[in-house]
Amino acid sequence: MGEEKEHYANVRVICTSQVPLNRLVEEGKVRADLFHRLNVLVINIPSLRERIADIQPLVEGFLQEISDELKIKLPVFNQDFLACLQQYDWRGNVRELYNTLYRACSLSKDNQLSIKSLNLTLPQSAVISVDEFENQTLEEIIGQYEAKVLRAFYKEYPSTRKLAQRLGISHTAIANKLKQYEIGK
Repeated sequence: MGEEKEHYANVRVICTSQVPLNRLVEEGKVRADLFHRLNVLVINIPSLRERIADIQPLVEGFLQEISDELKIKLPVFNQDFLACLQQYDWRGNVRELYNTLYRACSLSKDNQLSIKSLNLTLPQSAVISVDEFENQTLEEIIGQYEAKVLRAFYKEYPSTRKLAQRLGISHTAIANKLKQYEIGK
């Protein structure tokens, strides 16, 4: 390619890109002749976060592979563990999932994989684990969450009037809640 003399080569090139190559051609970052030589068969594979149903079979296959490699008993996991994996964003796609499972298996002491063993950075609202609430009533769980929200907002709005306005409740109600949860003392 780009030379006057032809050289015969019997090869197939498989390449991958996170950016559509035709866009890179338009931007002048990939040569058009190279693009047309490579653009024989295009297979678009959606990101893992768009294929939630694929996560469980991937996890099961990866755990088998990892346990064979590490020469450990096949780890077990519960629905909370799987739900956490299904709710995670997976920016690194399958590679990130594999590495996360490898780390969890390597660090697991009891052959039981848990959300904690994943060591993922999750938004606090991402996963709800039944174990997390033990024997609490709904009222206690809601109160715990309400206190957490109020503590977070109180840092940004230390004035009770501004906090009440921001949260859309009366000044008296916010003062009572702050007192109830011992916030701002």
